[in-house]
Amino acid sequence: MKTFKFTCGFTDYPVTVTYYQPAAIAEFEPQRRPLVILLPGGGYAFYSDRENEIMALQYLAQGFAVVVVAYRLIDQPPVLPGALYQLAGVVHEFHQHAGRYGISATHILLVGFSAGGHLAALYAGLWPRLAADLQVSAATLRVSALTLSYPVIGLRLGWPTDAAVASAIVGTWPQHEADQVVTAQNPPTFIWTTAEDELVPAENTRRFITALHQHGVPMVVTIYPHGPHGLSLARAVTAFPMSFKPAHPDFGERFIRPDVAEWFDQQLQWLAELWDLNTFWRRQ
Repeated sequence: MKTFKFTCGFTDYPVTVTYYQPAAIAEFEPQRRPLVILLPGGGYAFYSDRENEIMALQYLAQGFAVVVVAYRLIDQPPVLPGALYQLAGVVHEFHQHAGRYGISATHILLVGFSAGGHLAALYAGLWPRLAADLQVSAATLRVSALTLSYPVIGLRLGWPTDAAVASAIVGTWPQHEADQVVTAQNPPTFIWTTAEDELVPAENTRRFITALHQHGVPMVVTIYPHGPHGLSLARAVTAFPMSFKPAHPDFGERFIRPDVAEWFDQQLQWLAELWDLNTFWRRQ
């Protein structure tokens, strides 16, 4: 594996990314990898390490290339629409230079967690408009699939509770409710959350799947009955350690949910069918 950190994107909307490129398999000809564009959560205030490199490594182990996007946060308000144009710049970069990066531009999965899921979900509905705004071909801003983990969908649906935070995200941008910008051009979507999410209510996910259904967008949905917000892999490796809250050493146990941990493999199976990955790999 090689790792590169660089800045790309459109002139007025530069963005720093970290690109994880799998090592070549010596016996094979140069391969084109599917690409994951990864947006960690963090409430638009930071990038959660529990949804960052450790998630990238999960996809790398399956042969995917991964680019993690350091999109605009609320310390540079407003987040929107700048973060959307930054994300568009990343998609455009990898479309335009797919050969350089060794990826297949027709196999791009956009992945978002929590607030990163909000940005991903907005992009999934707005990419044709963004192409018009940026005066580029819409084909160069298309992603092939979308994965959302406990996403924020609408800022009216329980998060954030602080009006100042909402204002720092939205600014004057009117299209900030992802369920209200869904069209038939949204990519096939894998989405999951938990019914007990105390920070981003499951109503966010329910509103989004209703909109996807109304527009005939293929989807796979799971709302697990139990578990807090921010489960990540829902395994011990991404659970909070005892040292995180010494006064409450059992706090992290809530983030170990074997039933929820199945989401990642279920997503891989969905992608394998959606993209016919057996054929994709064998035709390299």
